Amino acid sequence: MGQNEVFDVTIIGGGTTGLFAAYYATMRNLKVKLIESQDQFGGKVMQFFPEKLIYDIGGYPDVSGDTLVKQMIQQVNRHQPVMLTKTWVETIDRVDDHFVLETLDGMQHVTKAVVLATGSGTFHTKKPDNWDDLPFPEYRDSVATNLMDEDKYEGKDVVIASNNRQAIVWALHLEGKAKSVTIVNENDKLQQTREEDIQQLESSDTIAYNAATITNLVVDNEQLTAVEIKDHNGQVVKLKADYMLAYYGLALQATPFDAWDVALNKGRILVKGDMATSVPGIFAAGDVVQYEGKTNLIASGYTEAITAVNKAHKFIDPSVTEQLYSTVLYRK
Repeated sequence: MGQNEVFDVTIIGGGTTGLFAAYYATMRNLKVKLIESQDQFGGKVMQFFPEKLIYDIGGYPDVSGDTLVKQMIQQVNRHQPVMLTKTWVETIDRVDDHFVLETLDGMQHVTKAVVLATGSGTFHTKKPDNWDDLPFPEYRDSVATNLMDEDKYEGKDVVIASNNRQAIVWALHLEGKAKSVTIVNENDKLQQTREEDIQQLESSDTIAYNAATITNLVVDNEQLTAVEIKDHNGQVVKLKADYMLAYYGLALQATPFDAWDVALNKGRILVKGDMATSVPGIFAAGDVVQYEGKTNLIASGYTEAITAVNKAHKFIDPSVTEQLYSTVLYRK
């Protein structure tokens, strides 16, 4: 993929709306690039509730966030669009008859139309102050900050490093699945907890160390085997561990809408029924858009993505049929 290769549509944001937009665009035989700032696709579903059941997706009586994201990634890969992670778009500039997207790494991405599916920004999970002082930086970078792929914790020893209620949520969810769960909290108590949370934790098999500090990671052949901590008495405790989860709150990296020159209203992109932004050739869908009657649901993002892609297609080539049924497109 050359830096100056021109794509028909570039979609910024790889959450559920962006993933479906990428799939639908490739289904319409468009040349597509999908750009995601996180190291995983799935957006808020991946980051905040992969373990929870979702009940308002058509065709699914219920579906976990984890399963939904995996199914969507499988769907989008049907036509193999270019999919980038860990890529932050800094600027979008109109150059002649196309757009040039410049990313934080200095790369340029050339496209005929853009679909924004970013949300208000990307959330980065915070880590404890001494995190960078721990050994094995490659392993540290791979530590999970959500419960995607939770099957891997089955029968394993899991250490949760966190200072807030999320530790209890994860611990209780893994109860009966993981071999053992241990919480390491640097504070005297977990933040944002209710009395009933503490009661549930105390009634579980989870072991919790408060006022404890992680001092060392033991990694053998890229596999975690133990986590060493200093407990509230200053004693070193070695915890057996196959996996580690970490969550110390979130920091928002705001989407640079000002640099993209799209009109906003209270932080949302103003669109009408065609999902067009104030910049011709740039369309938007998902949580980032605002219009009369807007609902912030996953399913809403799908219909907005379809409209945005069809309108982008029409922008690129006014002669195309705006809407085609999949039964026609895949007719044998």
